Amino acid sequence: ASHHPRFPTRAQPCGTTQTELWHNRDCCHALPEPAEPPAAGASMQKDAAGAERASLVSASETSSEQAVSKSTKTALLLKWGSLAVLMVQNSSAFVVTRYTRQGKPNELYLTSVVVLMVELIKMAICLLLLLRDARGSVRELCAELQHHLWVERRTTLLLGVPALCYAMQNNLVFVAISNLSAAAAQVLYQLKTISTAFFTVLLLRRSFRAAQWVSFLLLMAGVALVQSEDGKSSSAPTGAAPWLGVSAALAAASISGFAGVFLEKMFTSGGTSLWMRNVQLGLFAIPLQCIAIAQVDGQRVMRCGLVQGFHTSTWVVVAVQVVGALCTAVVIKFAGNVLKTFATVLALLLTCGSSMVLFDFHPTQLFFEGIGLVCVSVWLYARPGDVSDVLGLCRRKESSPRSAPLRHIPDDVSEEELPPKDGQIVV
Repeated sequence: ASHHPRFPTRAQPCGTTQTELWHNRDCCHALPEPAEPPAAGASMQKDAAGAERASLVSASETSSEQAVSKSTKTALLLKWGSLAVLMVQNSSAFVVTRYTRQGKPNELYLTSVVVLMVELIKMAICLLLLLRDARGSVRELCAELQHHLWVERRTTLLLGVPALCYAMQNNLVFVAISNLSAAAAQVLYQLKTISTAFFTVLLLRRSFRAAQWVSFLLLMAGVALVQSEDGKSSSAPTGAAPWLGVSAALAAASISGFAGVFLEKMFTSGGTSLWMRNVQLGLFAIPLQCIAIAQVDGQRVMRCGLVQGFHTSTWVVVAVQVVGALCTAVVIKFAGNVLKTFATVLALLLTCGSSMVLFDFHPTQLFFEGIGLVCVSVWLYARPGDVSDVLGLCRRKESSPRSAPLRHIPDDVSEEELPPKDGQIVV
């Protein structure tokens, strides 16, 4: 009877029916159970995971910064190191070549054969460097060559233009050195700065500052002085034709400017390596040089052989030319044509000093003045910002108001009796 639904139970409060009790029980079951507080261990694991992720992000950022810093240092090392090597090479190329071109014409080596040897050795070195990049895999190297030489044959065909220019330039430089002194040939060859500027505006759509245009005028004046005084020095080759040397140097300078700018445009576009670009150039340069040998020196080659007149000094010339060709490509890639011309300032001075020691070379005062004008012109061309900063500083000094002059008042005169004049300060 105590558990009958009509009678209240002992746990049922008085005045509460069984129906109300059931209703309250259902509502209590419907309420959500209170969430348990997170355990301390789970919170610590979450904090540890966040700290681990933060440390991983920090480590990745640090490693990326270190990689960028390392690549920047490598680029700077390649840039300035190649400029220094190119400076020494520019000077030694003219001096050593001039030294080896002394003697009877029939006993000298063939300059066209030297150019061919340079191209062959440069091709071999570039292929070895590409093989190194391919981790020694000949199959991977062949696949790379097939991709760049055949799949991208349009780019390869475009590189035939600078290859033809460089083949002509190398032969013209030998003609110039054979008919002029080393210093005069190198100074005349610096007219490539003007052709480089012209083709830079035409092909790369760049502009030049006023100081750079002034440098072109100074360069022409310096070249004119050097050429007028070169005949008075005793270092000109015996039986040479100066007009032929001047014409060859001017033609080589013009061709060099166009080829350098065209090659800079090719090097800075795309991610192809320098060594592959040199292989593409050699693909055209070697056949063109063989044709030049057959047309110009074919009879002498058939009679006396390909390497007639070659000595140790001749192979030194070949080595210097190979270093210059490879170094020029690195400079164009990492420094540009402007800094490449800036390196010729010290090269000119080195050439003059070496010529005075090795040859019977006694330059006149006007010759030195011409050299100085050429050096200043190359400096203006490469560093126009310095000139603009100096001129801007001078203008600011001239436009700044000057301090007013001081006016002394005697002790027996009061300030009211002697008022200050305009622009004067009373003391």
